[in-house]
Amino acid sequence: MADDLRFSLLGPVRAWRGAGELELGSPQQRLVLAVLLLADGRTVGNEQLMDAVWGEEQPRTALSTLRTYISRLRGVLGGGVVFSIGDGYALRGGERDLDELERLYGERRYAEALALWQGEPLSGLDGLYAEAQRARLAERRLTALEHRLDADLDEGRHGEVVSELNALCAEHPTRERLRALLMLALYRAGRQAEAIGVYTDTRELLADELGVDPSPELAGLYQRIISADPALGHAPARPVPAPAAAGYAPRQLPADTADFTGREREVEDMLAALRSGETAALVISAVAGAGGVGKTTLAVHVAHRLAEEYPDGQLFVDLRGSSAHPMEPEVALGSFLRALGMEEPPDELAERAALYRSVLADRRVLVVLDNAAGTGQVRPLLPGSAACGVLVTSRARLIGLSGARQVDLEVMGPGVALQLLARIAGEERVAAERGAAMDLVAACGFLPLAIRIAASRLAARPNWSVATLRDRLSDERRRLAELRAGDLAIEATFALGYEQLTAEHARAFRLLAVPDAADLSLDVAAALLDLPQPDAEAICEALVDVSMLESPSPGRYRFHDLLKIYARSRRDDPGARQAALDRLLDFYLASMGVALDLVFPGDRRPGLVPTRSAGLRFADVAGAVEWADKEEPGVLSCIEQAAGCPGTDLPQLVALLDLGSEVLGYESDPARYEQLGDLLLTVTEQRGEKVLEARARYLRGITRVSRSALDGAHADAVVARDLSLEHGDLGTYGDSLNMLALVAMSRRELAEAADWYLQAVEVWRSLGNRADLASGLGNMARALSGLGRIGEALDAAREAERIMLELCDGRQDPSAAYQFGIVLCQAGQHSESLVKLAAALAEYRRLRLRTWEGATLFRTAETYLAAGIPDRALDHAEDALAVLVEAGDEWGQGMALTALGRALGELGQPGRSRACLREALDIFTRLGVPEEGDVRALLAAVPA
Repeated sequence: MADDLRFSLLGPVRAWRGAGELELGSPQQRLVLAVLLLADGRTVGNEQLMDAVWGEEQPRTALSTLRTYISRLRGVLGGGVVFSIGDGYALRGGERDLDELERLYGERRYAEALALWQGEPLSGLDGLYAEAQRARLAERRLTALEHRLDADLDEGRHGEVVSELNALCAEHPTRERLRALLMLALYRAGRQAEAIGVYTDTRELLADELGVDPSPELAGLYQRIISADPALGHAPARPVPAPAAAGYAPRQLPADTADFTGREREVEDMLAALRSGETAALVISAVAGAGGVGKTTLAVHVAHRLAEEYPDGQLFVDLRGSSAHPMEPEVALGSFLRALGMEEPPDELAERAALYRSVLADRRVLVVLDNAAGTGQVRPLLPGSAACGVLVTSRARLIGLSGARQVDLEVMGPGVALQLLARIAGEERVAAERGAAMDLVAACGFLPLAIRIAASRLAARPNWSVATLRDRLSDERRRLAELRAGDLAIEATFALGYEQLTAEHARAFRLLAVPDAADLSLDVAAALLDLPQPDAEAICEALVDVSMLESPSPGRYRFHDLLKIYARSRRDDPGARQAALDRLLDFYLASMGVALDLVFPGDRRPGLVPTRSAGLRFADVAGAVEWADKEEPGVLSCIEQAAGCPGTDLPQLVALLDLGSEVLGYESDPARYEQLGDLLLTVTEQRGEKVLEARARYLRGITRVSRSALDGAHADAVVARDLSLEHGDLGTYGDSLNMLALVAMSRRELAEAADWYLQAVEVWRSLGNRADLASGLGNMARALSGLGRIGEALDAAREAERIMLELCDGRQDPSAAYQFGIVLCQAGQHSESLVKLAAALAEYRRLRLRTWEGATLFRTAETYLAAGIPDRALDHAEDALAVLVEAGDEWGQGMALTALGRALGELGQPGRSRACLREALDIFTRLGVPEEGDVRALLAAVPA
C-alpha cells in the first residue's frame, strides 16, 4: 500500500496516493509527518517528536496528542507506513521529493532538481525545528542554484545569467560563491570593469559587516580578471553555424504536435546531445520503444526545437521498419539526395551513400530516420560529418549502432497521462470527472497513442461523459475495438509488430499471454512454452528486443496491458492455451511441493498429488522461501484462472492452494486465500467431487480462523469433517477435527478444544503422519496447560518437539518451539520459555512468516511480563505491533497492544498504558472475541 504514496517537502507538506492528494490535517499533524519523512525511515523518539512540535512549551497532553496525530496519519496513509518502534515511530515506504532531489543532485542535473521546489520548504509549519529544517533545505537549494549557474557559464550563457546573479547577490550579499560567479559572468560578457567593481564592493561589504577580507579563492579570481587571464575566457557553448553551402536547404519535418505533453527529461537529454558542437564524432540519438509509445512524436518535437541549430536543413524519412516491406536504404538515399539538389543520383547503394556523405560534409543538417527496421538499414543513411545530427526511432533497440545515445521510451506516468487527456478532451471536462479520467488512462495502459485516441473520441462526442468511455473500455474483449479514431487504431499498430514475428516467436507471444498474472519468471515462461530454460530465455529476449514483451528485471517478463489483450485476441488453438495453463499449474504444484519439503520437512498429505514436472530444485530453505514469496501472486492468479476452465485438473488445483497455504501461511492476504477457497468449493460442488469439496471447505475454514471469523470457520469444519469421514479421507478428517479445536480454543472452550485435539492426534497417529501429529500435540499442550493440567501439557509439548527434531534432522521447527514456549511460560518456567520462543522467532524470520513472527514477539513480551521484566516486555511488544500492523493481523495487533499496555502500566506510565489498552479493546470488540473481557478488566485496573 505504501508503494503508491508520494510525499512533498519542498514546499507545503503534501501527500498523494496515485493521482489523488491526501488530506493531512492540522499544521501540527503535518509537522509530525514532516519530522518522520525527514528521518528517512529512521526511528524518531516520542521526546524528539514532541520537541519538534511544541518546543519547550509542551502541553500536559502532548504525548496523547502525539499518539492521536500518529493514529490519524495511519488512517490517512494506510497500514504498513507508520510503525511503532521502541519509544517512537518510523515512516517507511512511499516516494519523497527529497529522494528525487538527491538523485538529480548526484547526476548533476541541477536545473531539473531546482524545478522540484514548490516555494518555501515546509511552508505553513511553525517552530524552531521547522525553521532549522527550512534553513537547511534552503541551503541545499542555493547550492544547487550555484551549480546550475556554474554550468550555465560553462555553456557560454554568461550574458543570460548576469541579471539573475545580480538579484541573488542582493538577496545574499555576503555569499562569496555568488559574487565570484557574477564577476566571471561579467568578465566573459566583456564587462571587465564591472567585474572588478563587484570585487571592490564585496571587499568593502565584508570588512564593514563581518570584519574579514575576501577568501583566497575570490581574491585569486580578482587577480586573474585584472590580468586578463586567457584561461578565464570561454567560447560560446553552441558553435555559430556556418552559412548554408550551395544548394537546397530542405525542411522536411512533419508538423509538430500542438498538444505535446511530458517527456521533459528525454527532450532535455536529446537537445543537450544534439546541440553539442564540440564532439569529434557524429551525434546519434536513438529512440526505442513499443508501438504507440510516442517515438515519432518525440523525435519530431525535438527536431523542431533543434531546427535553428541546423540551418542547412532537416531531412525526414519514414523507413517503414514495422511493415512487411521496410524501405531499402538506397530508396531513402535517393530521396535525400534529390532534396539536397542532386536531380539524378547514382543507382548503386555504395555510390549514393558516398555522394550523400560528400554533399553533407560542409553542411549542418539534422537527419530524422523514423521507424527504422534495424542497424543495417540505418548505417548507410548516416552523414560522415560531426556537424550533422541524427535522430532515429525504432521498436527494437539499435544496439549495433556505434556511438548512439539510446533513449528507451516507456509509457507515461499517471499524472502526465491525465494532462494529455485533458489537453485534447478539455481541461474542465477531465477535472470534473478526475476519478473516471484516471480509470480511463489506466485502461489505456498509460500508452500515449491509446490516450490520444480515447481523448479524440471524447472531443468528438461532447455529450459523452468521461465515465461513459471508461465503462466502454472496461470490457477487455472490446477494448481494442473501442480504441479507434479516424485513421488511428491501437490494434493496427500492434499488428505491425506481430506480423514481423517468426512462427515460433508468434506462438510464444500468444502463450506467454495465457496467465492472468501481472508478470512471469523465466521458469514460468519455460513451463508455458514447454521448452528448456535456455531456449525459452532466447525467445523471451527476442520478443523484448522488438518491444513485444518487457523485462522489468533480469529473469522476469511482462506485457503491456493492451499488448496482452492483443496477444489473447490472436487466433490460436484453444487446446494449446489450455495445455499451457495445465503445464503452469503442474509446474507450480511440483515446485511448491519441493519448497514444502525443504521449509517444513515431514510427511504432510498435500504432497501426494502426482505431477508431470519435477519442479525447481532449491539450494536451501532461504532459496525456497524467496521463490515462494516472489511467485505467490502468480500462484494465486493461476489458481483463480484455472478454476474457471472446465478442463483443469481439479485435484492439482486444490493441492496447489493447500501447499501454498502451508508454505506461505496465507498471511499476505488472508481474505484472498479465503476467496480462493470459496471459489474452489463452488467448483468442487459443481463437479460433484465430494473428497475435494471437503478439502476446499477445510482450506476456506482455516483462513477464517486466522481472521477470527469463528462462526464461519466452525461451520466449514463441521461439514468438512462429516464429508471427509463419509468418503474415507482421513487426512482431511484429522485436519477438520484440528480446526474444530482451534475454534474452541479461540472461544476459550478449553475442555472441548482438548477433546477435539485428542481425536485429531489419534487420527494422525493411525495414519503415521508424524508432522501433523506433532502439530496436533503442540496445540493440545496449550489447551491442557490452560486447563491447569501442566504435567500432561509438558509431556505433549516434549513429544511434539522430539518428533519434529527427528523429521528436521535436528533443526528446530518453529511451530513446535512456539507452542512449547507458551506452555513453559504457563508452567512458570520463564527462562526456558524465552529460549524456545527465541528459537521460534529466528525460524519464523528466516521463513519470512511475518504474522507468526509478530505472534512470537508478543508471546515473548507476555513471558517477560510474567517474569517481572516489563522493560524487556515493552521492547518486544512494540516490535510485535510494528510487525503485525505491516502484516495486517488485527487480532495480533490487539494482543501486542494489550502486552504493550500492561508493560507501560508496570513501568509507571498509566496514560500511555490506557491509550494502548483502549486501542486493543476497540479491535477485540470489533472482532467479537473473548479477549475483549480481558482488556476491560485491565483497563479498570489502570489508575485514573
